[in-house]
Amino acid sequence: MAAIAVGRQFGPYLIQDILGKGASATVYVGRRSDGVDVAVKVLSTFAMGNADFRRAVPREFNAMTKIDHPAVITANKMGTIADVLFIEMEWIDGSTLAGEMSAGKPLDLHRAAELGAAVADGLQACHDAGVVHRDVKPSNILLRSNGSPVLFDFGLAQDAADPHAEPGRLYATTMTASPEQIAARGMVDGRADVYALGVTLYRMMTGSLPFVGERMDMLRMHAEAEPPVPSSVNKKLKPEIDELLLTALQKNPDDRFATAAVFADAIRGLSNDALTPQKRSWLGRS
Repeated sequence: MAAIAVGRQFGPYLIQDILGKGASATVYVGRRSDGVDVAVKVLSTFAMGNADFRRAVPREFNAMTKIDHPAVITANKMGTIADVLFIEMEWIDGSTLAGEMSAGKPLDLHRAAELGAAVADGLQACHDAGVVHRDVKPSNILLRSNGSPVLFDFGLAQDAADPHAEPGRLYATTMTASPEQIAARGMVDGRADVYALGVTLYRMMTGSLPFVGERMDMLRMHAEAEPPVPSSVNKKLKPEIDELLLTALQKNPDDRFATAAVFADAIRGLSNDALTPQKRSWLGRS
């Protein structure tokens, strides 16, 4: 594999920085010869030696190119440099939603609703294109300089045109996995993303995840346990928000919002009263 380092050339890209690194790939900021900075996702040596990982790259790229929405990352091209697979994507100079959140501290409710509805819009664009993201979570949501969210990392995405799946494999992250993903019984639909976005919005509005614990405990709870009522976690939340979040987190997909667009409408339909935390007087009364 070609040596890739900040300040060195990798094909047409002058590597500027490392955005993130995992076992299967590293994402760099690369400056093209035309002076434009882009994100370049490069498969690791380990992944290049694994046929499944190599096959996953064109699936990921093809899924992304089907979607054209401002809340979804844009993929420019896929190729090979020095026998290494890569995907070039737009570079967003901003932090992830996870980086903007503090443990145990909810976001401003108006801001949380704005972000949640915008991500739901992006998810609807994905679903309209036959793509289910399957890994919606705060660390997979970037924030542009104007504060608008962008969904990225389609490494676990399910494409209706190429519904590859390994039997028994969990295509999800533990903290946001829907019950049907945990069951691993085949194809899922957009309501799995509605669930994961519900978990993400729950965290934004309460400051905590609905389920915490070791991996197997969390999976069991997603599959079987009822989440704490949001207002029992954040006392400032109103019943209107309880209803919204608990609907998104229903175990049976048929009981959730039918589509991401319906979820977006429900988020935007929250009253100003619901999004304005109740203030307490110095006597401790409303």
